[in-house]
Amino acid sequence: MTAPTTATEPVVLAAIGGTSMAPLVLETAAKLGELIGATVEAVHVDEGPADTTGTLAATFGVSVRRLRGPVASTLLAATESPNVLVAVIGGHGPASDDGPVGPTARHILEHTTRPALVVPPDVRLPTVIRRCLVPLEGTEPSSRPVLQALGRLLRNEVELVVLHVFTDETLPRMLDRPYQDMELLGQEFLITHCPPAGAIEMRRGPVASRVVEVSEEREADLIVLSWSQVGEEGRARVVRDVLGASDRPVLLLPVTDGGADR
Repeated sequence: MTAPTTATEPVVLAAIGGTSMAPLVLETAAKLGELIGATVEAVHVDEGPADTTGTLAATFGVSVRRLRGPVASTLLAATESPNVLVAVIGGHGPASDDGPVGPTARHILEHTTRPALVVPPDVRLPTVIRRCLVPLEGTEPSSRPVLQALGRLLRNEVELVVLHVFTDETLPRMLDRPYQDMELLGQEFLITHCPPAGAIEMRRGPVASRVVEVSEEREADLIVLSWSQVGEEGRARVVRDVLGASDRPVLLLPVTDGGADR
């Protein structure tokens, strides 16, 4: 087992258990740690043989803290440690009766103040995270918290691809030259809301479907979404649908104002 991190060292916290998701969570946490310049630490709430997760974590060269107590609340408390930048947890995918994440992961996502990275069971992991897809709603109040939260995390070079999806309610009614006008709208969108981004995609249709679609077309390594941490039916549909359909890791940024769940 490697030495534990110091109290001031920035940490990516990988929540691992005795399931097949543990290696994927650890590997994804390692990739994220490289991107944001943080050390990876694993935590596990004891439920089984004492040496299982320790041996697994050692193969990835990370330390592991073994905790005791109720699983959900104990892991949540660990994510709130002052030096934790991001918590990494495993998802269930679309086939689970629990939805895209289980009860423990859902409890963490709905209550942590830290960004959380959800790893799908069929995750596509690159050698290096080099491209992030950032869907934005298109207003300053909704875009600013997302970009600020993401900017505080990033320490290494990464390409940002912005996505804006028009619904029937938000599609501009007057487009004299649809292709050219949409291109102009896209450039204006970048200048106004996300100058650091290298590209923008403008799409129309169901938001979650277009997020998954563009992440595949653009070969995004990571999807970045904000959300309000309200998980009831109808309040986080985009987040839930993307988590259930995408094979990319999804970074959820807690945002409590009107720009959440985009």
